[in-house]
Amino acid sequence: MNEQSQATQKILNFDCELSLEELDNEPPLSPLQPVSEEEAVQIIADPPLPPVSFTLQDYVDHSETLQKLVLLGVDLSKIEKHPDAANLLLRLDFEKDIKQVLLFLKDVGIKDNQLGTFLTKNYAIFFEDLENLKTRVAYLQSKNFSKTDITQMVKNAPFLLNFSVERLDNRLGFFQKELELSVKKTRDLVVRLPRLLTGSLEPVKENMKVYRLELGFKHNEIQHMITKIPKMLTANKRKLTETFDYVHNVMSIPHHLIVRFPQVFNTRLFKIKERHLFLTYLGRAEYNPAKPNYISLDKLVSVPDEIFCEEIANASVQDFEKFLKTL
Repeated sequence: MNEQSQATQKILNFDCELSLEELDNEPPLSPLQPVSEEEAVQIIADPPLPPVSFTLQDYVDHSETLQKLVLLGVDLSKIEKHPDAANLLLRLDFEKDIKQVLLFLKDVGIKDNQLGTFLTKNYAIFFEDLENLKTRVAYLQSKNFSKTDITQMVKNAPFLLNFSVERLDNRLGFFQKELELSVKKTRDLVVRLPRLLTGSLEPVKENMKVYRLELGFKHNEIQHMITKIPKMLTANKRKLTETFDYVHNVMSIPHHLIVRFPQVFNTRLFKIKERHLFLTYLGRAEYNPAKPNYISLDKLVSVPDEIFCEEIANASVQDFEKFLKTL
C-alpha cells in the first residue's frame, strides 16, 4: 500500500471508528436497500482523492533541495518531463549531493548566473561521481586545453563532463585522424564546437562523404572550410547540397571561391537567392574576381540589407523590398 493509500485509510478509519456496542446496534446494510428521497438529499459524498502529482512545483515547499535549485534558476518544469530523473532529484540532499557539484562547476568557470541554465540541461551531473568529474577536467588540461577553453567548452556543451576520459580521448583522436589535423587545429576545432565531443559521429561521417563524393571538394579544401566553419561538420545534409547546387550551378561560382568563403554554407538559402536575383536584375551579379564590379561571396551573405543595398547593389532598401514582392 502506497503512502497516499495509507494516509487515506487512516482518515477513513478515524472517521468511521465505532465502538463494538454501537456496531451491534447498527442495522445490517445492503447495497440493494432502497433509499428514500429525504435520505438521498442528506447523503454527502466524500471529496475525490487528490491525484498523484506529476509536477515538481508541488514539492518545492517541502524540499530544501528544490527550493535552492529554483533560487539558482533551474527550470523544474523541463526536468519533470523526465519522471525518472525528477524522482531521483527529489531524493537528493542539497548539502551531501549537490553543494560539492556546484562548487566544482564554479571552479570550472561556470558563473552563478549561468548555473540555472546549465543544470536545467544537465541535471544528470548530480549523479556523476565528483572524482570522475575532476579526472575529466584534469585530462583536458593534460591535452593543453586552457582554463578558458575548458570553461567555454563546458558552457557550450553541458554534457561534456558526463563522458568518460576514454570517450573524450577517442573523440579527439577521431577528428585528428579523420581530418588529418594538427594537434593544435584539432584542439581549436573542438573548443569552437565542443558538441563534436558529445554528439553522434554519424552526421560528421556522412557530411565528410558529401563534401568529397557529392560536392567534389578536395581533402585540403574540406580541411580549410571546416576549420573556419566547424558547424559544417554537423550541418543538415539537404541544406548543404541545396546551397552548393545553387551557388555552384546557378550562380556559377567555382569550388576554389566557395572554399575561400565557406560562410555561404552557414547562410539561409532564401537570402542568397533573393540577393543574387536582385543583383542579376540590376546587372551587377559579377562573382569573377578578375572582372570589374566583382562581388565576393563574403560580402554577398554577411552584410545587413542596408549595407548590401547601398554598397553592393547601389540601390535603396525600398527598391530591394519592391523587387522581393515580385518574386
